[in-house]
Amino acid sequence: MDLPVFALHSVLFPGERMALRVFEERYLVMLEEVLPDGAFVVVAIREGREVGGDYEPYRVGVTASVEDYAYDGDEGTYRLRIVGRDRVALIEPTRTTPFPRWRVAPRPDEGGAGTDDVEAATRAVARYLDAVGDGSLAGAAVPHDPVAASYAIAAAVPGLLPTRQALLEVPGAGQRLEAARATLVHETALVRALGANVGGPGPDVNPN
Repeated sequence: MDLPVFALHSVLFPGERMALRVFEERYLVMLEEVLPDGAFVVVAIREGREVGGDYEPYRVGVTASVEDYAYDGDEGTYRLRIVGRDRVALIEPTRTTPFPRWRVAPRPDEGGAGTDDVEAATRAVARYLDAVGDGSLAGAAVPHDPVAASYAIAAAVPGLLPTRQALLEVPGAGQRLEAARATLVHETALVRALGANVGGPGPDVNPN
């Protein structure tokens, strides 16, 4: 399978939605091929620049499709709303100009998760959000499917790009849920300790 690749300094998980403003020439050309209903791969950058330069991507990304888009003729930019679909492995580049394309292969999740794993990780998310005072996800439904749930919970885990990429690359949902739960427990304890030390509420932490 040969697909266009969009590289970012962020991680997209299957099922996650992301807003993009596209202004770089190589990706504007890419969208001429992709829109309205084509697919491309979103991959995080391991090293290098996101705009106007060379980069080294991680070798695991996610196929994405465009849910909505608008073109701004005055700015010459696109605004996209995309959704992550399936995890893939990047095998080798097949083209670099006018935009990058890679040969990719499916990297399906190996599973290994049950209801108890999902519930434990969901409770950890709730405790973390309570600690940071973030009610934006209050009442949000976690998917019933353990694999989908593992990606949804991983998307809510705070951390730098390598931490989030590691969650994407975990072979199976069971391991991902446990890793996400452990990170959330650690972050919750840290936020509460900092709040206790300064005698006030926990800091405003961006979960992304």
